[in-house]
Parts: sequence; structure tokens; C-alpha cells
Amino acid sequence: MTDHQPALKLLVVEDEAMVAMLVEDALTLHGHAVIGVADTLAMAIEIADRETPDLALCDVKLALGDDGVAVAHALAERGIPSIFLSGTCPEAESHALIIGCVAKPFHNASLGDAVNAAYAITRGETPARLPAMLTLY
Repeated sequence: MTDHQPALKLLVVEDEAMVAMLVEDALTLHGHAVIGVADTLAMAIEIADRETPDLALCDVKLALGDDGVAVAHALAERGIPSIFLSGTCPEAESHALIIGCVAKPFHNASLGDAVNAAYAITRGETPARLPAMLTLY
């Protein structure tokens, strides 16, 4: 985390517990706060409505047949930006608050840079660093 980057409130939408823990650890090491981990659309919306995250990281394939793309769109309708964190990144996205995708497997050290870059973009700023692992839409 840079000196100028605030600690962000992040929502992790991931149905594999071990991956969710790795993501949470990587983000916490970068000084961010993971306000919740959801594995379904309903849980993600409930956490988002209660906690108002600054950014969400969404896996594309979720439990109970839910879809991370649908989660990202539902969050965008609430004004919450997101990036995908998935082994199968969608080709493109039409919503301005769906910033991009980080392909799994990802490097823990770069995940914080990807989050910081995505958040800067949502604020209309130019990211200090644009990690290669973040594909922008």
C-alpha cells in the first residue's frame, strides 16, 4: 500500500474457503480491511447493504449455481465497484463500475496493487501502478 492509499473496505465473493482465506490474508497484508466473505449472490448483497464496501473482488463461478457476474452487476447497481478474481475472466464488461479481472492463480504480493489500481480508476484517477495481472475492461 502506498502512503497515499487509504485502507479500503473490501468484500470478497468467493465460494472456496481456502482461496477466500488467501485473498483475505493478501489484502490484509496490504493494509485493507475485508468486511466480509460471501459465497452466494444473496450473501454478497446482504453484506454490501450492511457494510457498504469500497470495492468487491468477485469470483465468476460461485456456490449454489450463483454467478459472480450477476453479483458484480447487483453491486454496481448499488454504486459499489468490483473486479473479478477468477480462473475464467469474462471477455469484457459493459458496466463502468466493473473495472477488470485478475486471473487465478494470482500473486499475493500484486493483489494489493491490483485493488489499489482498480479503486483509483473508480475515482477517476490514474493508478500509481497498473499491475500486469489486472486486465481492465
